[in-house]
Amino acid sequence: MFEQSHSSYPSYIERGGEQTYSPPYMAQGAKLYSFLLQANRKSLQALCDKYLNQPTGGITNYQPVLPYVFLVFADIEREYSMQEPDRQRGWMPEINVAFWILTASSKQVGGVQIPVHFAWFMPYIFVDNIFTLISGREVFGFHKALGQFVLPPFQKHADFFAADTATVARFSSQAKIAWNHLLEVRRVDRSDKNPYLPRWHDLSEASSQIGQLLARQTGGLLGSTWEQMINLLKVMNFATSPIVFLKQFRDVRDTHLACYQAIVETSIKFHDFRSGGFLAGDYELTLNHFDSHPIAQELGLTVGNQKIVAAFWFDLDFAIEPGLEVWKSSDRADKLKNTDKAINTANGKSRSFIRNAVSKLFHSSSP
Repeated sequence: MFEQSHSSYPSYIERGGEQTYSPPYMAQGAKLYSFLLQANRKSLQALCDKYLNQPTGGITNYQPVLPYVFLVFADIEREYSMQEPDRQRGWMPEINVAFWILTASSKQVGGVQIPVHFAWFMPYIFVDNIFTLISGREVFGFHKALGQFVLPPFQKHADFFAADTATVARFSSQAKIAWNHLLEVRRVDRSDKNPYLPRWHDLSEASSQIGQLLARQTGGLLGSTWEQMINLLKVMNFATSPIVFLKQFRDVRDTHLACYQAIVETSIKFHDFRSGGFLAGDYELTLNHFDSHPIAQELGLTVGNQKIVAAFWFDLDFAIEPGLEVWKSSDRADKLKNTDKAINTANGKSRSFIRNAVSKLFHSSSP
């Protein structure tokens, strides 16, 4: 299914003031806080269908594995391209906040959909760095938007997290786009104990414990085929995890069309695991609704307050590898080819008509 890169592509023309960087990207000193939220699986399936399955006409089939969503706050000390010459263009910090959905790419075998591999899907991601926003959107299809964030000092406390972004409260020709409070996570128990519980020794142990938690939370909710997939979570190592994107660009003439549209996958590789563990305490998400950001509706979450099922923290590094096109639309190109063919055919008929007309005129005027 994967399409290799095309050697016939033209070279990318680098410009002064370039804001895109070439992958692979390295993220060092990443402090991650992950909050597990109960979601509606039908809503998640509709989301996957809209962004990952329907564009391909059913060639791809991504399905949510869990009726859960991870809300992840990431504070990255240093991020840079590992590809020369972009490696010489320096590094930058980044904070991002994203909703992560664990999906499974499946294929049909004997009339039954069989899960093939896991892939994370991030329908909403907010960042505070314009370079990573543009690189993420243009290179991979990360659905990134600018945000402003509040995170606690690492390993001191973990009682308040917040994200603001530019929103439209209610769609209207008179509505003004404004920065608003999108969401926040609070620790709601009254304990003053350090929430950073005894640490996992490595990423394999972290993956195993989180996988077992997810399997317990989901056990018995799905069919037999998916139960087997859930069981894989108990032993799965998330050190290398695929990510899936819808990458697209608007057409310049008809902006309701996409001049480029593809389903893209890449891999995020976690390494240099320094520490991590569960976050103790009770946490609650407050999610606000804006017409421009129908997050609760699309993910099957609750507008207002929602209890967080479990929370984790990590201190590690990770890299994002170059990706591959799983599927790319050729419909637009085919339409253009057919249009050109029709024009050439019409031009040919016109030339023939003119030749015949001139010939008849010439012969009729001859003595």
